[in-house]
This record gives sequence, C-alpha cells and structure tokens, in this order.
Amino acid sequence: MKNYFNSLNFRQKLINLQKCKLIDKQFLSEKNNVLKGKNIVIVGCGSQGLNQGLNMRDSGLNISYALRDDSIFNKNQSWINATSNGFFVGTYENIIPTADLVINLTPDKQHEQVVNVLQKFMKPNSVLGFSHGFNIVEVGQLIRNDITVIMVAPKCPGTEVREEYKRGFGVPALIAVHSDNNPHDIGFQIAKSWAISIGSHHAGILYSSFIAEVKSDLMGEQTILCGMLQASSLVLYNQLIFQGVNSSYAGKLIQTGWEVITESVKHGGITLMLDRLSNTAKIRACFLSKKLKKIFFPLFRKHMDDIISGEFSKNMMFDWKNNDQQLKEWRTEIQNTDFEKCNIYYKQIPEQEYFDNGLLMVAILKAGIELSFEIMIETGIKEESAYYESLHELPLIANTISRQRLYEMNLVISDTAEYGSYLFSHAAIPLLQKFMNELQPGDLGNKISTSELDNITLYKVNAKIESHPIEIIGKKLRQYMTSMVPIKTK
Repeated sequence: MKNYFNSLNFRQKLINLQKCKLIDKQFLSEKNNVLKGKNIVIVGCGSQGLNQGLNMRDSGLNISYALRDDSIFNKNQSWINATSNGFFVGTYENIIPTADLVINLTPDKQHEQVVNVLQKFMKPNSVLGFSHGFNIVEVGQLIRNDITVIMVAPKCPGTEVREEYKRGFGVPALIAVHSDNNPHDIGFQIAKSWAISIGSHHAGILYSSFIAEVKSDLMGEQTILCGMLQASSLVLYNQLIFQGVNSSYAGKLIQTGWEVITESVKHGGITLMLDRLSNTAKIRACFLSKKLKKIFFPLFRKHMDDIISGEFSKNMMFDWKNNDQQLKEWRTEIQNTDFEKCNIYYKQIPEQEYFDNGLLMVAILKAGIELSFEIMIETGIKEESAYYESLHELPLIANTISRQRLYEMNLVISDTAEYGSYLFSHAAIPLLQKFMNELQPGDLGNKISTSELDNITLYKVNAKIESHPIEIIGKKLRQYMTSMVPIKTK
C-alpha cells in the first residue's frame, strides 16, 4: 500500500483539497430517513464510537456494536461502554454479515488490520463508514469494489459530539464519499443521513473529500486546536508562578480560561473575543498577536508542508510499528508537568476576570487561529473547512481541558491528534518561553492599566480585526448556527 494522496497528479490533488460545500438546510429536510430501519453496526466503542452511537440511537436508528473476541471475553472498556448503555454487543463474525452500514470508529493505527477483517464479513453492496480519512488517504488501503465507502467527520472529540447534542445543538461535520468506492451512487445520501443523526445539521454539514478532511484536520489539531493550547498551558502556567501568582489560581486561570475565552469565539469570532477586552487591552493583544504570528509562521508552515507531503504520517506510522515509543514518552512527560499536578482552585473566578487577567491568552488564540486558517487557505483548502478546523472546533477542545486539564484533552482526542499535538508543542514551547521575556505588566495574571487612545487608532484596529478573511466567512457560517447554547461559566 502507498500514500493515496501522493499517487494522484497535481490537478487531482488540487481538486480534492478544494472540495468543500456547505449543504443548505433545505436539503436536510428529509432528516435521516435513509437510515431508518437499517442495521447499523459500529466497530469500536471508545469516545467517538460510544457518543456517536448514543446520538444515533436517540435519533431513532438501530445501533449495535462489534468488538474483538478478546475485548468481549475480558470485558474491556469498550465492552463496558457499550453494555452499560444498553447496546447489543457481538463479535465481528456474528453481526457484521447482517449490517447495512458498518462504521469503523477504532483508532487510526488499527484501521488497516480491522478493515481487512471487516471486508471478509461485510455482505455484498454494503457501506463502510469512517470518521477520519487517514486510512484511505495516508495508508492507501484498498476496499472491496462492491462496498460504498463514506465518511462523517465531526469537528470535535467524541465527548463534545454528545454534549452539544444534549444541549439541543450539534457539532459541524465534514462528509465525503470515496470516489474509488461509490458503485451504486448512494454514498452522499447515506453520509448526509448519518451526519443528521448525530446532530450536525444544527451546526453545519460540509460536503468535502477524504483528502481535504485529512489534510485540514491534521493541520488544525496539531497547531491551534491541540498543540498550541498544550504548549501555551504549560508555558503560561510557569510564567504565572514566576510572577508570584498563587499556583492553584494560576492553574484554574489557564485550565478554565481557555474554555471561557473561546466561548466568545464560538459565538462571535475573534471580533467578539477582543471586544471583551478594554480598548487598551485590545490594542495590546493585537500587538502581541502580530509578534506571535511572525514567530510561529515558520513552525505552522512546516507542519502543513509535512502533512501535505506525507512526512508527518510516515514518521507517526513508524512510531506505531515501534510500539508507540515516542508517543508514550511524550505522554509521560506531559503528565508530570507542574501544570498537570497543581492543586485545584475551588473558588469561582468571574467570567470577565479570565479576559482581564488573560490578555496574553487572547493574543495567542488570535495568532494561532489566524495562522492556521491562513496557511490552510494558502495550501488550497477552502475557507469554510479552514474555519471549522481553525476556529469553531477550538472551544470544543478547550472544553475538554476545562474538565481535567491536558490529561482530559489527550484522553479524548485520537492517538493521531495526540501524537501531532506533542510534536508541535515540543517545538512551540521554546519559542513561547523566549517570548515571555517581552511581556509587560498587565499581559498575564493581572489587569492592564487603561491609557488614553485616539479614535483613529482604535478605528483602524477594529477594522483590521473585522476584515480578516476568517471573520468574514465566520459571519456567514454562524448565521447557520443560531441555536448554539452557551456553556456555564465556572
């Protein structure tokens, strides 16, 4: 097998990277009727598997789980997840042959082996689903010609797929049909029905390609979504301690601050996030953000280049074969940091205090969101897809940090995202540490002093914020998401 993307010619690569269309709500009126009464089997019951299954069952679909024999015999966590929630569990041999739709939600590193087994049992003309296209695009695995291959990729961890559904909303999703496996021309309708069943029609369903999903997803999770949040959490916590801030307060300011601050981004983009600052703080945040973008531009671009070329995937798959040695070392290293081990701060911090004392956090978010978006666009990825990968998914990742710090984030994201996040943060931490030398009073840990401003300066700053392409496409896409439910401030 070889990298599927690299086997395409330049024109084919470009066409696939640029495939992205927001599906109008009028074309979602049939709901999930296509899958009603169908036998749907989910393979794997981790974070995505369980929570997508719960949503689909609540949407009226027939869901069961196929697990490995040893997982059932040993009553592993996947078996506990499925049975404790009242789902029927069977072996591959017992229930895959009767499935109309088989959804493979096992970890990426298991896909090649799992899919080889699934193809032996899947009935003729059935459908195979993924929630990430890594196996198709980067591994290049071939699927039986009669099988339709589709993807529904929610733009967040599985826990948030469920939480947003329970709030009466949903998470955006990219759907795709593998052009080499659509023998009956039914893939689009089935993928759309699946996306509706997990609630994504409330937030936006994008008709994309396996390639666009993989390349944009890897870029987003490695940089702003996971890698930048991880690196920033560690460095900013240490900076607060250096400044003499109480350790438990510092921990909560960072841990919960990402969630509170990015909640504003979800509802009103970078514009609203900066509007939560005083005018003096806004101008300072924009100044810091500009410097950070210049510092981090080469690192962001390197990650995109390595993702496009396949270099990232090649190195990660080498680590898979090496029993995840590098991943495990990074995981242990993060778990032993001072930020992860600091005591809990039980007092409530007022919402505005997170903005006032986290000016640098705002600047980092602005820089990371814009850089990720800009480099995706430069690569050929469409604005709609880049928006979801750079901005909208960010608060959904921040929600996980708010629960149990970086441990929770790394627990619920995929191993692929975790590996990429560590890879990025390893390079980002020294850059951020050096940048700490440029901080001034009011940048982090306390409120900036108000200074006099002239109208022209403020007008120019506001105009520049609002005219960024991610703000323009964001206004359009957020019109689709009017039923978003706010989180509660902690």
